[in-house]
Order: sequence, then C-alpha cells, then structure tokens
Amino acid sequence: MISPESRPVKKSGLFNRLVDLSGMSVGVATFLIGIFVTYDVLARTLFRMTNSWVTEVTTYLMGYITFVGAAYVLKEGAHVSVDLLVQKMPPAARRVLLFVTDGIMLLVVATLAWLSFQFFWDAWTSHEVSDTLLSISLWIPYLSFFIGMVWLLAVLAAQTLRHWRR
Repeated sequence: MISPESRPVKKSGLFNRLVDLSGMSVGVATFLIGIFVTYDVLARTLFRMTNSWVTEVTTYLMGYITFVGAAYVLKEGAHVSVDLLVQKMPPAARRVLLFVTDGIMLLVVATLAWLSFQFFWDAWTSHEVSDTLLSISLWIPYLSFFIGMVWLLAVLAAQTLRHWRR
C-alpha cells in the first residue's frame, strides 16, 4: 500500500516528460533482452550456434534497466514498500519518519551518484574495455549507471521538496 505522503503526483513539464521517456527506454531495453535471449536460445537449439555477445549485451541492458529505471519507478510510486508499522503510527510521527527516510535516501543516492561517476570516469580515462569478444568500452555501460543515479537523485529531491511543502 502506498501511503498518501509518497503517492506520485502526475505533473506535466519537461522534467517529468524526460523521466517518462527514460522509463519508456527501459521498456525498449527489456523488449530487446527478450528478443536477444529468444534469438540465442533458437540459435543454440536449432543451429547449434553459440552467441557469446548475447550474454554481454543483455548484462549491460540489465544494468541500464536497473539504474535508469529506478527514477521512473520512484516517480510512479511503484517501489516496493512495507509500511505495516508505519500505517499504525500517528500522522505526526509518520511525517517525521518520512523526512528522516527522505534524508537518508538523498544521502545514499548522492553517494551512489558520486561513486558511479568515479567508476565511469576511471573507465573513460583508462580506456578500459570489456575482456570479451566484443571489447566494449566500459565507459558506455558505466555512464548509464551514473545517469540513472543522477535521475534518481533528481526525482528523489523533487519528491522530498513536495514532502517539505505539505
């Protein structure tokens, strides 16, 4: 059950459209994983053909889905939350708990954004590539981790501001 304090607010605007667009891109990435895995299974089963690239590409797409999709899921209020005890608290205590959890989340996500930037920057400056047949420059998938954390931080900050304004 989503508490009234954390329900998503449907708003228009460039920021919300961009977050929605990132959510749709996650849907496309999910669809592509389905296509790639189906192709791999059929190729192995029918033609005894192996495709090592499928595992690598789908792994990067899963990272993209996880990190970039987090902001969209938060905006939509679709994160899993267990609020059995929270619902039994008085409204004032719930509000304090909401601010504390928002503060902790801002700190954690800001830290993850900073660390993912360092991860990306290290791969960029060292020209690190994957140790696979594709030899993908690792800054490419690492950039999606950083972008996802920045998106999540922005959506979380907007949500926190909405909470403070109530």
